[in-house]
Amino acid sequence: MRAVRLLRSLTAVVLAVVSLDAGQAVETADTTRVFRYLMGTSMQVAAFGGDTAVRRAAIEEAFGALHEVDRLMSNYRSDSELSHVNASAARGPVAVSAPLLSVLEAARRVSVDSRGAFDVTVGPLVKAWGFFDKKPHVPTAAELAAVRPLVDYRNILVDPRERTVRFTRRGVEIDLGGIAKGFAVELAANVLRRHGLSGFVDAGGNQYMLGAQPGKRVWTVGIKDPMHGSQLLGEVDVREGAVSTSADSSNFLVAGDRRYGHILDPRSLQPSTAALSVTILSMDATLGDAMSKAAFILGPKDGLALIESYPQMSGVIAYRTADGSTAVALSSGVKTHFHPIFGGAPGRASSRR
Repeated sequence: MRAVRLLRSLTAVVLAVVSLDAGQAVETADTTRVFRYLMGTSMQVAAFGGDTAVRRAAIEEAFGALHEVDRLMSNYRSDSELSHVNASAARGPVAVSAPLLSVLEAARRVSVDSRGAFDVTVGPLVKAWGFFDKKPHVPTAAELAAVRPLVDYRNILVDPRERTVRFTRRGVEIDLGGIAKGFAVELAANVLRRHGLSGFVDAGGNQYMLGAQPGKRVWTVGIKDPMHGSQLLGEVDVREGAVSTSADSSNFLVAGDRRYGHILDPRSLQPSTAALSVTILSMDATLGDAMSKAAFILGPKDGLALIESYPQMSGVIAYRTADGSTAVALSSGVKTHFHPIFGGAPGRASSRR
């Protein structure tokens, strides 16, 4: 797993930034939980076992790892490495760090395997739709035509040997919002692992579970009903690993009485409606994060086929049927671990619009 391989290269930097704002902390005899806002979302790092001092130190270092990923890969920070790449790579090769190179290589793998359903060059498209600056805008045909040649993962040329990135044309812009949090939560979880602790890292739609909770053998992850956010479609048992969920129910824009979700199809340049939500379980959190977007855009049939092609990965895809009900498609690896909340035929939940 790439986060394990890169942990040592980030450790020195992480140790330099561990004295972060303490945030909210909840502590018992065997558990420490700390909540902070980072990478545009509320994050939680929890550690189990060891003594209090070890747990606190490990959580500080874990947040340091999260902070460093944000410093490297945020396109909202003008001082980030990613912003430097976006500003310079059209003029020639730009040297990049090992973490950024690793994430770009993982992104390309999912882009190729999904035939472009996942694509980190959606930066100009995200801005055209107003999702970057939170100003709703339905782009015109002319605006989308201008963006069209820029949105293509093949516009990024990565040289692993020289560790450089180059763009094939001006105007290309990388947006790692669909993959960086997955990398970050695994990196942070491996900090806990190195300290000999169990625990979990929660970054909104991305989680990483490590070891076991006190008194329990497995983790139970609830999957929200995307049509009724206060209800669950079901629960899935996870022994260890990453969980990534993508849905458009909480991030969307409304224009002209129409609702547009934030998960954009790089091929059509339109918000995808092929699924309602996708939850991916994987030992590789970086690939799992990207896969949740690719499968969402591909929909239940092609999305499941793509998930099945990746070893140690499984998924749950919720989608809307012709009659307006919510159905659930399960990959083979999760069928025995998924427990539906609502009654009805297998693979179908009883919630309706």
